[in-house]
Amino acid sequence: MNIQDQPFEEVLRLYEKAIKKQFVSLRLYKDFDEFYQVGCIALWDAYQQFNPDKGKFSTYAISFIRGRMLTHLTKETTYNERHAFTEEETIELVPSKGGPIPLEYELLEAYLWNLTEKEKTWVYEAIVLQKKPSEIQLTFGTSRNSVHQLKKNALRKMRDNALSLKKVIKKEKKVPDPQRFKALGVRHPTRVTSLDY
Repeated sequence: MNIQDQPFEEVLRLYEKAIKKQFVSLRLYKDFDEFYQVGCIALWDAYQQFNPDKGKFSTYAISFIRGRMLTHLTKETTYNERHAFTEEETIELVPSKGGPIPLEYELLEAYLWNLTEKEKTWVYEAIVLQKKPSEIQLTFGTSRNSVHQLKKNALRKMRDNALSLKKVIKKEKKVPDPQRFKALGVRHPTRVTSLDY
């Protein structure tokens, strides 16, 4: 019997354990829902593209699922490496506990202008207050994956804002005047007074 004669729901039920087995094989320890979805989509693609003349479906499907998960894992790792702070950058950003908030945090406002309130709250709690992800999760009352997604979005937006500012500063060879910042939709660092929390 050809695998494509069976409904996909039945094929998914048959290969669900094979998808989850890849978590162990690839040593995945987080984002299980995300990788499960990647595996299901890979199974669907394998189901659609399979040619019975070229071998067994099980061999084809498992290698297809594994390959797609590896590709996704590589992309995630690359993204995280590019967007992670080095230890030195983190030490510069984080004040001593209980101390006053330094000027650097006021300057952060220039990088937070297009973040949502939740993303700004994440920045404040994670960077300023140095809270752990589990503590931030309690603040928002959401899942750990939601907090992780919030972190990814906030860091991506902050990075994009930093690159925009860097281009303007590099082009003008100095910190631009407030009118130039306003045109970009960015607050001028010397005009910032608080983080608005």
